[in-house]
Amino acid sequence: MFVRTTMLRALACAVLLPALLSGCVTGHNSAPAFNYTTPDPAKGVVVGTVFERAVFEAHGARFGIVSSDLATNKDKDLWLSSHAPAGQVSLQNVAPKVPTGKGSTFALQLTPGRYRILIWLLDYGSRSKYSESSPKAIEFDVVAGKVIYLGRLDANRFLEVASIHDNFEEDIVYLKKNPLLANASIENKALEVREWWLKDATGKKLLERNRVN
Repeated sequence: MFVRTTMLRALACAVLLPALLSGCVTGHNSAPAFNYTTPDPAKGVVVGTVFERAVFEAHGARFGIVSSDLATNKDKDLWLSSHAPAGQVSLQNVAPKVPTGKGSTFALQLTPGRYRILIWLLDYGSRSKYSESSPKAIEFDVVAGKVIYLGRLDANRFLEVASIHDNFEEDIVYLKKNPLLANASIENKALEVREWWLKDATGKKLLERNRVN
């Protein structure tokens, strides 16, 4: 059973990753159809923040979500962006506040089931740089009628590395500015991910150089 499940997950990634990459090329952000604007008791809601740490200019970071169920992959090609889409609260830290950078809240209403954060990228203007495969399966469950917090999806432009971590106490202040979330019970289900590198990342090279020295 374990082998079969692993093979199915690998197949799902192989099928869905090209669709996500195509979405990057065509400029898709999180699909408007899934933005939390009209409550549907048959669906669940996931919330959190995307933040891009940048010493100088923050050009944009995005994280891609797919359904883990290949057979019923209806909610696909979803992108969470550090650039605040319509209806979402923007975040901005300026010096001396650390880290400097920009970000956005997100609130998606999804069909119940299991989902995976599959990939992330940084926008470099004329091109985008994509992440390596995630260090582990980054999955979460959507339950009808529940609102869950996934964490802060944190991209570091200088090192070209991302993490996902619990930033609930700070983020909840921004999330509650959404009228639909103001009085909602939000369950903290923050994911924990460290050292999710871009391919050929600057930070990984620096670490390897320091280990040699």
